[in-house]
Amino acid sequence: MNEIVPKNIAETLVVLEKIYDIVRIVDPVRNKVVYAKHEKTALALDETTCYGFWKKDKFCNNCISIRAFAQQETFVKFETVHDRVYMITASPFQYKNQSYVVEMLSDITDKSILENIFAQEQNNFSDVILKFNDAFVKDELTKLFNRRFINERLPVEIATDGMSALAACLVMIDIDSFKLINDNYGHLAGDEILRQFATLLKDTVRGSRDWVARYGGDEFLIYLHNVDIEQAGKITERIRQVVGDYNFTTQKMNFKLTGSIGVSILKNKMDMEAWINDADKNLYVSKAEGGNKVTFTSNHNR
Repeated sequence: MNEIVPKNIAETLVVLEKIYDIVRIVDPVRNKVVYAKHEKTALALDETTCYGFWKKDKFCNNCISIRAFAQQETFVKFETVHDRVYMITASPFQYKNQSYVVEMLSDITDKSILENIFAQEQNNFSDVILKFNDAFVKDELTKLFNRRFINERLPVEIATDGMSALAACLVMIDIDSFKLINDNYGHLAGDEILRQFATLLKDTVRGSRDWVARYGGDEFLIYLHNVDIEQAGKITERIRQVVGDYNFTTQKMNFKLTGSIGVSILKNKMDMEAWINDADKNLYVSKAEGGNKVTFTSNHNR
């Protein structure tokens, strides 16, 4: 939206601003606020990040605006900031063939709605809201991101990396011979291995712009931001070594395990499905060649 908000949209915003404490229009792909009004201050064409209001240094894990954008539906969640509790409603709309999301924030800190939602938790609202939001995008067993997060976040990463001409890599990794652990020692032992494996992956990747998710079973996905194939090679080789050196422990026994890894660098016009399939194909090449190996789409195998 590169001009003043048009009259028909402005009229709608005036109505919403009488109902909600904060109304803003965001571009969730670029994480930008393009219009905001807080109390008596209108910030037309504000270029601040949409997550800055929440005092975060990166996108929200449970971003309902990207969900509204992707599914063209309205979603609601809760957040806390400055000791205030907000209920956020995100709803998509189109303007000049481009999709945006209008976020409508209600400060419910002092309202009885809190008593109904969080009565059993007394006043520990921040922890309750964190658990509430995490339940949508976190895997219950490993506490990593889940498939919902992958499906919502990865297309955004592809779009933003494409717009900024940044390189990015996708990593698929699973545990070699994991089925034997489940078959011989039971699913409780298998679950404990998965938790420890997930922690290793999370601790091994770089800072806030990389992320790890459980894709399914013992298969995990890692998004590496702004890396070329050589940098991705160093990161994935470190992961392979860390996994191989680690002593996995359960109540029944200890295990030495390895991982098979497939890596795909983002190519022009590649969508999420193609990117995942390419990394997954390389993962199975690593497994077919005995495991404990990193395979790339190019001939850079390790």
